[in-house]
Amino acid sequence: MTDYHHNIFYCYKGAHQSHQEGERQLENNTTKALVNTLEYCSDPVALGFLEWIGITAAGEQIKFKLQKKTIGEQEIRAKSQRLLLGIVPTKGDENHTAVLDGRGTEEDTCPDAWIYGGDFVVLIESKVIGPLDPDQMRCHAHRLQGGMEQQLERKECTWAEVHGFFKGLPNKLGDKLSDKDKWILGQFTQYLEEIGMSEFIGLESEIFNYVVTLDDEDARQKVYATMRSFAEKIIAQIRDLAFYDGYDVGVIHRGDRYCWVAFGPKGNKYRQWAHQTVALDAYGIDVFVNLELKAVTDRLKERIRRNRQAFREAILSLLPDEPFSVQVEERKQRQASIYDYHSIATLDARYLKNSELGAYGFDYIETLVEQVSLPYLTVRRRIDRNKALELSQKDQGRPLVSEVTRIIQAFHPLVRFINEESH
Repeated sequence: MTDYHHNIFYCYKGAHQSHQEGERQLENNTTKALVNTLEYCSDPVALGFLEWIGITAAGEQIKFKLQKKTIGEQEIRAKSQRLLLGIVPTKGDENHTAVLDGRGTEEDTCPDAWIYGGDFVVLIESKVIGPLDPDQMRCHAHRLQGGMEQQLERKECTWAEVHGFFKGLPNKLGDKLSDKDKWILGQFTQYLEEIGMSEFIGLESEIFNYVVTLDDEDARQKVYATMRSFAEKIIAQIRDLAFYDGYDVGVIHRGDRYCWVAFGPKGNKYRQWAHQTVALDAYGIDVFVNLELKAVTDRLKERIRRNRQAFREAILSLLPDEPFSVQVEERKQRQASIYDYHSIATLDARYLKNSELGAYGFDYIETLVEQVSLPYLTVRRRIDRNKALELSQKDQGRPLVSEVTRIIQAFHPLVRFINEESH
């Protein structure tokens, strides 16, 4: 193994293993992974990154330092381009309150990294959990000011945006990249994917395959991270519906043959209401209205008792020209908060919409909901695996996000109907 293979691989694996050791260690190692990528790759990679963050650099030597309080006041004062770069986990973690007028003290803060060259210096502060600290950024600004009156530049981006930049470099730079460059870039972007700091760019076959093979811990962590980044894209599109201001990614236990993310009010209280869930298994994705706990099934029973026809019309109005199904299962409590599910009925929407047969189907559903002690009702639209992969391969997965979002929006009237307060 060559030196660069050893050093880069060691850095990435060390960062991954430290995930359980604490936020600070992961933060330091993730920044180190970024800097090592820039340092070990050929010049077009570092120059491209500098251009992306707004720094103009010519052919001068680019230098890097990790966990150093300063590169020297004289070195800093000699640069006309000075940038304070903050990198945060997700959108909404940015903090624009730090004052960049140089007032304050350096105290005992230590920047995560420095990148500097002929006429530029970049100070990097990164976070993997939560926002940037205003006092810490103010101290960094004071250090970067170097006693000069010149106004500093500040930029903030997410690790997902960093991932997207490096993921796109092979297509952008083409023949300018060596095999070594491509290997390093692949290792870095894969690492960001594994720790959940990547932009969702579609689903890959290995995500579906995991729930068949139940592969190792790294694979399970990547599936979880992919579902979280998928959820970030979806929630950004459905927040205007007001009800959906949070999401919950289910823990993927060893042996689970599916994974899910639920959308609704922030916190666990979403379970008390009709909400929507996106679940992935080996054969595709289900998007469904989810009536999970007793509080919401009791609410459904009351809604049906009050107005059966309104309940039927709420379902019949969904996705008028597309297939979906209504499923009823019975939940049996095994332990506290642990249930076994037994399927009772699955009725295709085409049957329910049939003018002659539909009434019998609804009668059956309504009887089950009323008589089963703990009914579990869902209304589902299926996206098969091949379709999900096809949509993922276009425009960095945006068509898949759009399709899932469209279904959630189409199902929302049923969620609203069930959750309406009785009068």
